Amino acid sequence: MDSSGNYFSDEELEELLKRFQAAHEADMPEYFEPDELEAIADSFLKKDEFLSAKAAIDYGLKMYPDNEEFQILDIHYHVLDGRSDMAASLTHDFMERYPDNIEAYIVLASIESDKGNHREALNLLEKARELDPESEHVITSLSMEYQVLGQHRKAIELYREILERDPEDDFALNELVFVYEISNETGEAIRYLAEFTDQNPFNQQAWFHLANIYNINNEPMKAIDAYDFALAIDPAFTPAMFGKGHSYMFAGDHLKAIDCFRETSETDGFRAASFLSLGEAYSQMNNFGQASEYYLKSIEADPSFNESRMGLAYCLYMMNLDEEALRHVNEAILNEPERTDAYLLKGTILMNMENYSDAIPELRHAIQADKDNETAWLDLSEAHHFLTGIDEAMQILHEAEEVLESENAMIAYRKAALLFEAGRHQEGVSQLLIGLSINSELYTSIYSYNKDLENNEIIQEIVTMFLNQ
Repeated sequence: MDSSGNYFSDEELEELLKRFQAAHEADMPEYFEPDELEAIADSFLKKDEFLSAKAAIDYGLKMYPDNEEFQILDIHYHVLDGRSDMAASLTHDFMERYPDNIEAYIVLASIESDKGNHREALNLLEKARELDPESEHVITSLSMEYQVLGQHRKAIELYREILERDPEDDFALNELVFVYEISNETGEAIRYLAEFTDQNPFNQQAWFHLANIYNINNEPMKAIDAYDFALAIDPAFTPAMFGKGHSYMFAGDHLKAIDCFRETSETDGFRAASFLSLGEAYSQMNNFGQASEYYLKSIEADPSFNESRMGLAYCLYMMNLDEEALRHVNEAILNEPERTDAYLLKGTILMNMENYSDAIPELRHAIQADKDNETAWLDLSEAHHFLTGIDEAMQILHEAEEVLESENAMIAYRKAALLFEAGRHQEGVSQLLIGLSINSELYTSIYSYNKDLENNEIIQEIVTMFLNQ
């Protein structure tokens, strides 16, 4: 917010604040120009120093009682101080005296929006736009209201209208891209940003957004080209280098991704995220030792990076360092109790330690948080298989089928594996055929679960007949 519309250097503003505070504390009159008092009040409001802000506003109202800006600032003060009803009352009174002041419409619309009265907010903003069709403040407020109401097309049109007038408006550009993303309009976003960058080739933010959208659209090589344009404008633009690293990850070029992340790890604010990404890159290359080192560096750089702790726990598990893995996954759960994958990983680690009784409640917890978690259901069944036997394992799979609703090939193949293991061949054949009819490519999961079934002639014959029909 900059109600004053006047700009002072930091040094000038600091001097004004000192002058005002000294006069206020001494209760001595001091002359200020209107724009000076507006800047003082606005500065206090931005810093949430409401008592000082109110003192400056009241001083301005006393010296310049007919000044509209001080009356608007007084309304802003009441809004920010949580007294929206009083702010609304003041705004209505103000609008009766100054019906052409669009700032009043914007403030009142904001109050109505905060109350959930978005239609009323829209009506007020439309009236403001009638008063000043060119006001970017009004158009931006309108588009944000349309976003809240889910009317993304109208929001998109308004943001594009702003950018036609001012291609350098980063706020409008950022919001436009955000609306494109939440409305899944990636194709239109790419077309618009490609044309926009053609017309504004030195707009770094536009190239950056175009690259990000290419990544979302699973076009990593095009994303890399767009990131390179952004970096050509400013080689020190770390977000673009970081995004470029992830594009290389998506493209499967882990070594080039590592080069990017090593570079961004030297930038403050990107160290923890870069070390996390380096850990992910090495983990995907199955270099779990190197990955662990970078996950640890990420945690040291920012202990709140729970994703790094999860990555470290997974790598330790893959290196059969189960006790250490368990310690880190427990820390991850402590930091983020609602994390489904943490309970699943903990259950998997406990199963690897053959501690099935403790694994079962962790897997149940994962399912409670995400009932569609196929892996958790399969692991829970496996834990019961080892702990209580095939019948209990089958019961878990029956439960999974009821919850998952749609037919699931992996559940059918797991049932088949258990039934063949139990010698219930006819039932096993039935489940095998169900699995093949859903997804024939996954039938080898039977062998992954029980290697002894690789030599089962019945399974081999059924699979061969099905695939050759």
